Amino acid sequence: MSKYITRHPANPLIRAADIPFPCTRCFNPAAEKFEGGYVLLVRVIGPDRSESLALATSADGLKFEIAPEPILKPAPEDQGRLNDPRLTRIGDTYYIVYCSDPPSGIRIGILATKDFRSFERLYYSEPDNRNAVLFPDKIGGLYVRLDRPFTRWYYQDRAYDIWLSRSPDLRYWGDHRLLLSYSDVAWGNNKIGPGPQPIRTKKGWLVIYHGAEYPDGTDTAWKKTYRAGVMLLDLEDPSKIVARPDAPLLEPEAPYETDPEFRPNVVFPTGAILEDDGAIKLYYGAADKTVALAETSVDQLLDFCLNPPKYEHPRKHPAFRPPLSRHA
Repeated sequence: MSKYITRHPANPLIRAADIPFPCTRCFNPAAEKFEGGYVLLVRVIGPDRSESLALATSADGLKFEIAPEPILKPAPEDQGRLNDPRLTRIGDTYYIVYCSDPPSGIRIGILATKDFRSFERLYYSEPDNRNAVLFPDKIGGLYVRLDRPFTRWYYQDRAYDIWLSRSPDLRYWGDHRLLLSYSDVAWGNNKIGPGPQPIRTKKGWLVIYHGAEYPDGTDTAWKKTYRAGVMLLDLEDPSKIVARPDAPLLEPEAPYETDPEFRPNVVFPTGAILEDDGAIKLYYGAADKTVALAETSVDQLLDFCLNPPKYEHPRKHPAFRPPLSRHA
């Protein structure tokens, strides 16, 4: 087991059978502290392929109680698609960033809530974008987010990179800047994207992200491997990368991550909770089927970033390929 991060022995924490309404798969949870405990918003796929978010609450971050009905269902403009939420608390408000996939293209939505009972829609983006997450503090008086522009179809000669943008009010976004290119991530030759809400440390913002590797590009079968990485961004100007190890932080190894039933070899980080003692709970989707937990700390991740282990991936740069399949 890596000295930087450890899977929890109780994994998977949440399975489809734990969801008290129709569910075939549950994964990719957003995470935050709420009312002295823990809250997850879990992506749920129903037997009819419907999408919704389940509310899971816990006193210890390990044993979760699931609300009997979905907390959020797609709005009319989402046209049935509501997935991959990220959750960030700023002040006394919780912001839910999610993506939908209407015929017009993949779009980002931002909702605000204080109690996880009522929600205000603040923003609905133009196509095509997804995998957005907000920083937990304003920087230079502005809100900041990470996202990944993303078309409905894959084209390997187009970049699927992580971008940064800023906003005065969470409604109008600009100052868009490329943060990290997939071509710089050896294990992300298919695409990369931001994961959980960034974590503020004295040495910079810790940003956990995902990368998807496609081994050969010869057909449309599921052959991707999703891994988690981490980088350190400048506190005052997060468009600057202070450190980024070449090695992934977490890659699929456990049976629930390599489960071949649906999408094997997926570790997809979407929620991170910083404890008072510096420990970090990292919640992630495993094999697009279950919710899992890995534990690390601020000190471990800073050590990983600033004193990275030696790592050499067999492929240094991806080969371009023609259009593949609909996004997944």
